[in-house]
Amino acid sequence: MASIKKRGDSYTIRVCLGYDPNGKRQSVSKTWKPECKMSPAKELEEAKRVAHEFEEELKGGYQIHQGYTLRRYIDEIWLSKAYKELKPNTYRRYVGLLKRIFPSIGHMKLDQIQPPQIRALLDDLAEDKREDLKYTPKKKAIELAAFSNKTQLAKKCGIAASTILCISRGNKVKESSAIKFAKAFDMKTERLFDRNEEPLSPTTILHHFRVLSVIMTSAMYDGYVKDNPLRRVKPPKAGKHKNFYLNDEQARQLIQLSREKAPHPFDMIIYTLIQTGMRRGECCALSWDDVDFENKTIRIARALLYLPGKGVFEDTPKNESSVRVIKVASNLIEELRAYKKWQEHEAESAGAKGRIWENSGRIFTSATGGNINPGTVTSWFHKFVLDNDLPYISIHGLRHTNASIMISRGVPITTAAKRLGHSTPATTAKIYAHEIDSVDAKTAEMFNDYFENKD
Repeated sequence: MASIKKRGDSYTIRVCLGYDPNGKRQSVSKTWKPECKMSPAKELEEAKRVAHEFEEELKGGYQIHQGYTLRRYIDEIWLSKAYKELKPNTYRRYVGLLKRIFPSIGHMKLDQIQPPQIRALLDDLAEDKREDLKYTPKKKAIELAAFSNKTQLAKKCGIAASTILCISRGNKVKESSAIKFAKAFDMKTERLFDRNEEPLSPTTILHHFRVLSVIMTSAMYDGYVKDNPLRRVKPPKAGKHKNFYLNDEQARQLIQLSREKAPHPFDMIIYTLIQTGMRRGECCALSWDDVDFENKTIRIARALLYLPGKGVFEDTPKNESSVRVIKVASNLIEELRAYKKWQEHEAESAGAKGRIWENSGRIFTSATGGNINPGTVTSWFHKFVLDNDLPYISIHGLRHTNASIMISRGVPITTAAKRLGHSTPATTAKIYAHEIDSVDAKTAEMFNDYFENKD
């Protein structure tokens, strides 16, 4: 039971926590001072109430950890836990978000972080600027890029030919690319480009809010705070994210061009992604053992990731529902059979010529048969799209294209969710709400035509 002693106009409340291994008594104390004038009897009654609350808090472990700042808790406790519990890319992204959180509230004690402080942080983030400055080409820069040999100009500038193509189209480029381009023509950067200091997007601000909520929830379960104050703050609204995908004609055009111009394995990666809707990392991690040629199925059970300092490595998929077996079309199975023969020939040819070939068992590999870097696939695809003047689409956009094809053809949401590896059909419905609405509108028109055409 707590002991209470009056010292002047305040009270010292002490609670015994037991004894350490050496028999030394362990206790924790706090000082309480009445906020307003009370009678001696009322004062003592209130002191007993505070003492009881203090004792209950200690039973939950909360008061023992008081005094930790947000940064100290993150550095000493949370980071090591997060490293073990989070996916590598998620961990890296969360750590990257902390650099904007620390200046505002990193110095504050955990129990001092309340809704007003959180709202102030959100206001600071709304006024902050992106670190990756972008430069928009002016008319002169567009003309210089458009009427030059892009390959030669790229070498002269020391930047990629795809960047020169971006400038010729008036697309934004990185600061370093704009500086190198201007230097190649012995001109000032500001004469050829407009500097864009863009604020953080609403989605990025929401990501900061979420990672802070994850940390404060962890601190609550660890006994460092009573509750997570972010639960009492309305989350910022994320900007509407538009899914870029190809229509039927564009998808067929991409497949045809990849067959004509793309080397192995990239042509087959494009075809597989459009046919299956799997994620980039899942596709890169496929092995021949995952393909059942007889039953025409592919098992998706792992993903390849890349992190600086760690290189390419295998990991589990995004979530439990991402482990799945999907049926695939006969034409994809036949394409994979032919591709497998080509790969076997490459391995034999490498051995005959004394070149190293790693028998990784992967379907899509590097030039030496090892794991292919997912980032290599992304950069190659970006250049391929630009070089062939195709509609803008990212490698992840091929997953959206697959989903759009399914939804437009009336595939049930439950089936689409299972094939895409979403945790629930609700996730699919949320991501592809616009596409579902379009199908719904067509359905409504169908009924309109049905009742008007009575004959």
